[in-house]
Amino acid sequence: MQITRRVTKAGTLALVVVGLGAGVVHALPERADVAIAPTTERSPGAWAMPLDGYVQPGWDKQDYAEDLVVQPCLRDVGIDFPVPWATIAGLEASSDASETPERGNPAPALSGSVPLGAELARTRGYHGPSTAGANEDGMRAWGQDPARNAAFAAASDTATTRCFRQGYRTLGTDDEDGRAQSASLVAKRLTYLAAVDARTDDTVVRAAAEWHACMAPAGPPDLPATPDRMPSRSMQVEYGTNIRSTPVRDGEIAIAVRDAGCQDSSGYRSALYDAEWSRLLHVTASDAAVLRAATADQPAVDRRLDETIRRLAPKAPADVD
Repeated sequence: MQITRRVTKAGTLALVVVGLGAGVVHALPERADVAIAPTTERSPGAWAMPLDGYVQPGWDKQDYAEDLVVQPCLRDVGIDFPVPWATIAGLEASSDASETPERGNPAPALSGSVPLGAELARTRGYHGPSTAGANEDGMRAWGQDPARNAAFAAASDTATTRCFRQGYRTLGTDDEDGRAQSASLVAKRLTYLAAVDARTDDTVVRAAAEWHACMAPAGPPDLPATPDRMPSRSMQVEYGTNIRSTPVRDGEIAIAVRDAGCQDSSGYRSALYDAEWSRLLHVTASDAAVLRAATADQPAVDRRLDETIRRLAPKAPADVD
């Protein structure tokens, strides 16, 4: 977003990337036999998982909150360029959209492995959340503003670095040794792998067959064998479910609502939750060491970011979530 931030956090990012690279090169089969205490209470409705406490908020929201909180300090050193509007929902959607397994991310956003629920089925069908609230054009123009960049170039590096570090400490996003980010990556990777493997659990497989029988009378002609493969290819084409800007139509809503209902009535959703939760109660010794080196306080950080954005962000247009 700006050169100063990249310089300030470069050391942390480099350490994390090197650590991951070494893990890939030297990885050997390792038993997941180390018990790890859950960081959250079981909550199928919220799809809470044992390692959620280690998962950092999305980078778009974190960067935006940091930009807001450092503005008074930057103004004092001659950099007075107010941050554009953005919304919490839009920033979260933007981060989730960029952190997917389809993009080759081995530690994708947690939202991607949560099964369809009744509320989202009624309101969005299979469409992803809107990213309009991230105000990507406005943020890009602000970050690339020549006058703003010139002000950064003219300011003292020591002074601007102090501003950002104060902001990180205020929000609890300071992570000079990279431990929080390393733990977050491990937690997201393991949660994703657990979600995928849970689908092979015998109880889940049986429930998926019940789901399929429930869906068959009203499902698409190419109804998949399991819920995680919805929407089907024909639905993606007919309803444009992969294009966030396309309208959500009644036919899509009807199928999605039945899908969510069949997941509940077949026992699929509850079986999947139990299978995924149980797979996250034991990890390898290597992963346990990374997790235990960090503090499972990221939900508190997330709430602090939300509070900061609600308090300091300019008002978004009325038609943007």
